[in-house]
Amino acid sequence: VSTQSTGSLEAFHQKDSICEASIFKTVKKYFNAGGTPEEVVNVLAESFQGIGNLARQLVLWLEFCGESTSVIERMVEDHVKDLLEEHFDPKKADTIFSEEGDLPGWLGEMISYPTWRNLFYSLADKHPDCIMLNFTIKLISDAGFTDEISSVSTASQQIDVFSRILKTSVASILRFRGSSLENIISDLVKLVCSSKHTYFYTIALLHQASKDRGTGYKLRYLSQELERRARQMGRDTCYITLAMCGAAAYPTIYQSLTSMLTLSKNALNSGDVTTLYQLYSGEDPPPVAFLRLPQLFELLIEALYSPSEKSRNTEHNDKYIYVLAYGVSVTERWDGEERRSINTKRLEQTINAIEKTHKLAKLDDMPEWLCNIETVFKYLKYPVVSMGIIKYCKEVTMDSSYFKGVTDSVPLHLIMIDEIANNHPLHHETVFEFLKPLFERSHEHLQELEQIEIRKMIIDRMVHLLCVGHVIPVIQYMRYCLDNETADKSLIRHFAAEVMEVTTSPYSAEFIAEFLPIAKNPDITAPLRNINESDSISQFIEYCGG
Repeated sequence: VSTQSTGSLEAFHQKDSICEASIFKTVKKYFNAGGTPEEVVNVLAESFQGIGNLARQLVLWLEFCGESTSVIERMVEDHVKDLLEEHFDPKKADTIFSEEGDLPGWLGEMISYPTWRNLFYSLADKHPDCIMLNFTIKLISDAGFTDEISSVSTASQQIDVFSRILKTSVASILRFRGSSLENIISDLVKLVCSSKHTYFYTIALLHQASKDRGTGYKLRYLSQELERRARQMGRDTCYITLAMCGAAAYPTIYQSLTSMLTLSKNALNSGDVTTLYQLYSGEDPPPVAFLRLPQLFELLIEALYSPSEKSRNTEHNDKYIYVLAYGVSVTERWDGEERRSINTKRLEQTINAIEKTHKLAKLDDMPEWLCNIETVFKYLKYPVVSMGIIKYCKEVTMDSSYFKGVTDSVPLHLIMIDEIANNHPLHHETVFEFLKPLFERSHEHLQELEQIEIRKMIIDRMVHLLCVGHVIPVIQYMRYCLDNETADKSLIRHFAAEVMEVTTSPYSAEFIAEFLPIAKNPDITAPLRNINESDSISQFIEYCGG
């Protein structure tokens, strides 16, 4: 009896213990253990400090001083969040269920507010084994806030919550376009790659769903994107990928692919490529799906188009070219598990295109490129050739001395990049990723004015990319350069002038949201505007409502 009484008395000595939600239960326990009312009253009175009342009084003073209610609420919430994150004890939190015996009413109320949901997300990432937090994440998911918890790692520990998030995320990816899509995919990758089980579960579901004729190609792309990003995170996805496409039923192919594509290898070898060549050039080749692996394509393009790739035995080039061409050009018609036909109509043309441009890339001789420019432009219509040329141009232009020897207003390499942007919308992001580091790179061996002119030339390539459809990412990037002062203001001004030159109303809401801050910045656009406001910048601002 005395032990229970002493334990309860110690709880009463805690600061402001009378304000605790469990005070009535603690008092009842104390009385049942033989405690006296007088002692309870004295201890509770001594431990009372009224911190809550003091905080309320401080809020009243702030209101009296003229501070807005919303600002005060945000200040209080932020401070309470900081205190909770600093002092949160997962073991004490887990006792809520054992002591309460049921869901606390305040928990259900808390998750109805975005501020406290964000607190639970943060705590759940820091304390993944806390039962109370995992249960709260499930409550939040059940309450309909699934789209908010896709980046919470602990959500992957509960199959029903994970499945709900996966369904919501995939539906959003299929529905959305633009800048928000990258954030959704990034959050999904983080969640899916939190364990081998969640990755396998996701890839298996996407593989099954990709058989749908309507959205199947989008889901295959999403599956490949998850695989690519998982490899970047150091996950070995090779075996799961090959299992999904059925390669295990073909032991020779399976052995050749695993020996090249596992995370520890990630490199081609002539022996295994020769094996693939022999199988796919035979009378009854295996399914082409086994070659349609982005990782394999990347390695083949690297081997065939990288000027610095000199170590490989070139006598097997024809086999490398054949395997790559077969993978990107041959189509099949299947009836269930039975292959009805193989269409190799475009195979020979693709082989010729890769072979010709591959030789030019390895030779890396500008006069040869110029002599064959008409042929090159014809072959740039092949997506696989375009990816190879991007690879080649990236290596060549990243040489520190590249622009030092350039005499043309626009070098041939960048002209080819423009042509690729014209021909292939699906390559726009790859082209943009090629241009950004080129723009950001320092050219210390050149004079400052020369560096400005080079960056203007690259901005012109970005504007061209904008003209062919890659609009919002380009404007967002220049906004980033402006906000973070990573580019000279004259360059942003040049960009703004060029954009106004090639665009006209009506403008989309997303375009206005991204470009209007640039247009309204006086440091950027003041020299472009005139007094009577007849210039394109002023007209754009007027169109947006001033």
